[in-house]
Amino acid sequence: MQALIDYIQTSISQTSSLKEALQFLPKHFQKDFPVAYLHSQTRLKDEKSKEAFKAILNEKGFTPTNLDATTLKFFDTHYPQFIQKVSYICLKKAVKKEPTYLNKHTHDYWKKIQDVSDFEAVFDIQKESNQKLCEAEFSLREVIRKRKEVHALKELGYIYLVDSTEDLSSLFEHYFGKRQLCIHGRYYLGYAKKLKDINMRYFVCAPEVVA
Repeated sequence: MQALIDYIQTSISQTSSLKEALQFLPKHFQKDFPVAYLHSQTRLKDEKSKEAFKAILNEKGFTPTNLDATTLKFFDTHYPQFIQKVSYICLKKAVKKEPTYLNKHTHDYWKKIQDVSDFEAVFDIQKESNQKLCEAEFSLREVIRKRKEVHALKELGYIYLVDSTEDLSSLFEHYFGKRQLCIHGRYYLGYAKKLKDINMRYFVCAPEVVA
């Protein structure tokens, strides 16, 4: 895990922008890796989508259990809202077979990745920059909540990066403890040995209570 953090920290420290830094990450950082996608046509609300999805559905109206290039392109091009991707998946060894995605119950919304034994960690980068403290906390919690819903990911390490000129040190200390750092005074990086270890019970910004 520490080697992954060192790669990221070095890449950011030695470049002038995050975009440039990410180009220097090694090959075992796989970008935009899918971890879940739509399971059943019953979740589609409009006739146009139902008709389009026939291209990838089986005779029972379910999506395939493996994402080949054609199916992945279908989601990316037409229905990105129906596929969940992490910014990067960090490999610990070469992947010998394509991942399998399964649902637990017939009417589940998502098919989720199953075997993660080839992976070491999930690396998420927040797309929104310069969020205020409470906005940044909401974004962080939303991402981590979604990742924890894909149960196989809970056993992997987790890395989270935000670009912000706002002071987010208290936020990262709250969720990551001592496993956090700030690079160039704006790139906040937090990590956990296992995703499941991140405590979501308490907030930095107390949620509003609706009467």
